[in-house]
Amino acid sequence: MEPMIGVNIPGGTNLENLDRVLTRIEAEGWQAAELNLSSCPLILGGQVQPRVAEYVRQVLRRHRLHYTAHTGYGLDLRQQEQAAMHADVMRASLEVCARLGIDRLNFHYEQRAEDPALEAQFMTRMTEACDLGQRLGVAVNIENVEVEHYRWALEAVKLLNHPNCGMTLDLGHLWIAAHYFGFDYLPAVEACAPYVRHLHINDNHGVFEPMRLTNKDLYDTLDKGYRFAFSRGDIHIPPLWGSAPLREAFAILSRAGYGGIWLCEYYSQYFTPFNSDIRQKVLEAVRETAAAR
Repeated sequence: MEPMIGVNIPGGTNLENLDRVLTRIEAEGWQAAELNLSSCPLILGGQVQPRVAEYVRQVLRRHRLHYTAHTGYGLDLRQQEQAAMHADVMRASLEVCARLGIDRLNFHYEQRAEDPALEAQFMTRMTEACDLGQRLGVAVNIENVEVEHYRWALEAVKLLNHPNCGMTLDLGHLWIAAHYFGFDYLPAVEACAPYVRHLHINDNHGVFEPMRLTNKDLYDTLDKGYRFAFSRGDIHIPPLWGSAPLREAFAILSRAGYGGIWLCEYYSQYFTPFNSDIRQKVLEAVRETAAAR
C-alpha cells in the first residue's frame, strides 16, 4: 500500500483563509492535513460552537484530504484551579473532531507531575477522554514532547491500556529530548514503535531551549527566523533538513509495521517553494525503508 504523506495546517490559518490554505496543501501533493483546534473558534468557554464547526466541516469537505487534529493551546489535564474547564475543553475537542469527520486527536503529554494526585487526575481524565473518543469514533493519541523524557508518555499509553489510545511519536521532539535527557535516539524509537498510532515528522539540530520551561510566553514570541538561524529549540524545520536520523527512524517504524499517516509537522508556510519537493523526499525515504523491510 502506498504510504500516505500529510502535513500540518500552518499556524495563522483561520476561518478566512482555511479554504485557500487547503487548496495549496492539495496542490503540493499532500494526502492528509492536521488541524490544530486553536486555529478557528471551534470551542468557546469549553463548549463546541456548532455554527463554526459546520462552517469548517463544509470547507474540509471541499478537499480530497484525510484529516487529523491536534488539541488546542493551553489544554492541561493536570491543571488544578480550572480542572473542570480543562476537562470540558478536552471533551469539546473530541466532539469537534466527530462533527468534522476527524478520526484521531493528538494530545501533548507535557511534563509529568511530581504530585501523585495530579498524575492520578491526569490518568483519570485521559481514561474519560479515551472512553468518549471511542463512543464518537475518535482515537486519542498521547504525544511525546521535548521537555520530558519520552518514557513517561510511553508509560502513560501502557498504563492506560485502552483500545482507543496509542502514541503519537514526534521524531523532532524525541531528537531534542535525547540530547537533553541523555538517552539514545534510535533505541527510543524502537521502544515506542509497537505503540505508535500516529507520527509527527519534523527536524531540528537537537538543541534544547531552556526558555521553553522558564518563560514559555516569551519563548512563543521569539522571531522564527532568529530561532531557525540559531537553532533555538523545537524549530520544526522540514524533515531531512536538520540533523535527526529520520531515515533510520523510518526504517524502524516500517519494520514494526507502522501503517498510519506519515505526517510532516513543520512550518510549511516558511518553505512554500520547496514543499512539494519536501513531500516527495519524505515519500521516497518511506518507500525505501518499506522496500527494505
